[in-house]
This record gives sequence, structure tokens and C-alpha cells, in this order.
Amino acid sequence: MVSPHWCCEGPRPGAHPERSTMTITSADAAQIQKLPYSHELDWPEGLSPWTVIDETGAQGEPYAHFEWMRRHHPVLRVSHPQEDVYFVSRYADVRKGMRAAKIYRNQVNDQVPFAFPTLMDGSAHMKIRKVVAAGFTPKAIGMVADRVRDVATGLVDDFAVQGGGEVAEALNRPLTMATISGILGVPYKDVEQFDTWTESVWAWFARVSRMAPGLPGDEEVSQDLFDYLGSILEQLYEQDSEAVAGHIARAWKGEGILTRQQAIELCVFVFIAGFDTTTRLMGNGYLVFKDYPELLDRIDAHPRDVDKFVEELVRFRGPVHKAPRRLAEAVEVAGATIPAGSVVRLLLASANRDEERWGPNADKFDIDRNTEGHFGFGHGVHQCLGSPLARLEARTMFELIASRIDSVDFDPAHDLDLLKGNSLTNGVERLNVKVTARRR
Repeated sequence: MVSPHWCCEGPRPGAHPERSTMTITSADAAQIQKLPYSHELDWPEGLSPWTVIDETGAQGEPYAHFEWMRRHHPVLRVSHPQEDVYFVSRYADVRKGMRAAKIYRNQVNDQVPFAFPTLMDGSAHMKIRKVVAAGFTPKAIGMVADRVRDVATGLVDDFAVQGGGEVAEALNRPLTMATISGILGVPYKDVEQFDTWTESVWAWFARVSRMAPGLPGDEEVSQDLFDYLGSILEQLYEQDSEAVAGHIARAWKGEGILTRQQAIELCVFVFIAGFDTTTRLMGNGYLVFKDYPELLDRIDAHPRDVDKFVEELVRFRGPVHKAPRRLAEAVEVAGATIPAGSVVRLLLASANRDEERWGPNADKFDIDRNTEGHFGFGHGVHQCLGSPLARLEARTMFELIASRIDSVDFDPAHDLDLLKGNSLTNGVERLNVKVTARRR
């Protein structure tokens, strides 16, 4: 089944295509004709042509695609029913795009369908970002550190005793949901219901703003979540809560910075962003343990090395692979002109393995690597505000895994499903592992 987490640029139902109003010059048009489409290229054996939506799962492990693109087509033109999409794969070009926020616009739709900071630019983005940042202070992160360790300890202990299981359901999702519910201020008893709600919100969001098919009844189910969060915001405002949702509630009811709908949508964004990507990041860690089993002993013997492990994991197998942008003006990238108004995908995961930046062993996991400059948590004005929380969860989880578990084993052909149907994030969807507990 194709995941509902698509993120392809496209029209809002019932509206005109969400295409930039900027025109393409005759010079740009001539340059476009020189760029062949992905499906017209002679891809190496074993690599299918790159597509915007990975409906078959052929791009579940995309790193060979990325390497070929960097070498031969650093700007790749991909046909899509609504409009062409340009994929940029080299580190230097991605970095330039991430830093040029006025040219590479984060707002790809003419109208922003949801109050998500990742969909906005300029003053609107800064207004929303400032509200969220007020709740993600070091003090706020520190307040949930004990909760993270307590929850993770219980989960890992049970996992070790049982000899393994499905890592997302047994370990990662319970931890991330408990953590984000704590920092957001949502009662943990209601977290299970969020599974259904957030799946529908993702599908509705993708259908409305990214031209994906969505799910039956996604808007109706999402409205249930919106109603629930509206009541939670009312309660947190009355309590003068210091949780993230408390800050959002004051920005709405106390300061008038946000409307009620914007406040609710921002809560939805924080919750989804807070658990989905971190869940996949921690799932990806087991793929590393499979290939580099010695790392379990190293982290067990030197727990502080878990910091280096997590940072290299974010570079090597970070869950966010692509950053969608809309060009405010024509740009030249690697000798190709991309016209104004075009949709561009900056391939963060490709840049994080670019040999020109990381050396000849860029596609190897090296816990001792200097990872400064990776794009695993974004870059520039759109740097991920929740990255300290994600790091805290991942560090805690992997330190405990290494201290309790001696070995991890699974058969990728039967035990592993990677996310498909997604054009933004990537990683483990399902993974059953067998583990051997350490004897102390």
C-alpha cells in the first residue's frame, strides 16, 4: 500500500493549479529543451528512471540513484502531470539553494493551505517560527529529558527480554509520541488516537497542497483532530502552560498573533514533525547496526560516542531527503538554466553523501567523521527547530540499546519495508529484528 505521506507540488482541489505566476523567457525555454527528462535517459542497469512519486518502492534505497545523478545529471528534469520538477543533487548547489531563501522560495503554492512554517517565507514564516521557538527552549527540552529516559528504559528493557520485535511499534513510536505529547502539552492517554488522526492529516495535506490522491474521509477525520486540539488549546491557555501548545495558545488568545485555525494547524505541524521523522531516524539506526555490528560494543564501552553516532546517522541516513522550493527567478545550476517559477527539489540526502564534500568514503558510515555542515536538520532560516529534541531522543534510545543489546539481526528481504509513495521523507516503515541481550 502506498503511504499517504506524499509531498508533490500541485493544485488545490477546486482551484487553479498552484503554479507560480512568473513567466518563462524564450532563453529559458530554449535551455529547457536541452535538458532531457529522467525517463529519456539511459540509466544504469538496476536503476529505474527517477520519478517524483515513488509508487513502486524502487527509490526506497535511493543512494545509487543519487550518486549517478551527481556524476551525470546534477540537475535532473522529471516529468510530472502538473508540471516539471527539477532535482538538484550536488552539495555545493544544494547549499547555495538552502541559503538563498529569497530566490528558492519555501512557499511553493500561491496560497498557503496550512499554517505550517515549512510552507512559508518571509515575515509570515518568521511570525510562525517565533511562536514555535518560544516553546522549544533548552529549558523546555531539559524538562522532558527525564521522561525520555524513563520511557525509553522501559521500552528497551522489554525489547531485550522478548528477544526483539518490530522496532517502530515496540520502541520508536511509543517513545517519540510520549516525548512530543509531553513537550506539546497533549495528554499522553490520547496519543494512540493521534495515529489515526495524523495519518489522515498527512493524506489531506498531500491531497490539498501536493497533488496526491489522499485517503477516503481524510478531511472529515482531520477535523476531529482539529476540534480536539482546539479544546486542548483553550485548557492550556487557562492554565498558562509553558508547554509548546501553551505558547501557541497565548499567541492566539492572548496576543492575537494567530487565528484559532492557525493555532490548531501549528499544533498539528509540531506534533507530526515531532514524531514522524524522529521515528524514522531511529528506525534507520538498525540498518547501520546490521552493517556495522561493532558499533554496539563501542557505544556500550564509550557511551559519550552516542553523540557522534547520532550525528553521523543524521548525515548518512537522515529521514528528510528533499526540500521543495519554488524559484522566484531563473537560476543557473551546474551549467543548466532552471526557469523562474519552476519547482525545484534540493536533494539533502544526496548532498550528505557527495564525495566532493565528504571524501571518497562518503557512502560509508564513519562514527568518527566530522559531520559539520550536513543538511540532516535543514539549513539556514528553515533549520529544524525540533532538532535538539530529536537528538535527545535518538541519543537516549541508542545509548540504552547498546547497553542492553549485544547483537541485532534481521533478513532485509523478509523483515524490512522501506517507505514508498513518498517524495519528501525516506526510511524504515517496518522492521522486525532479533536481538541478543547482553549478559552483565
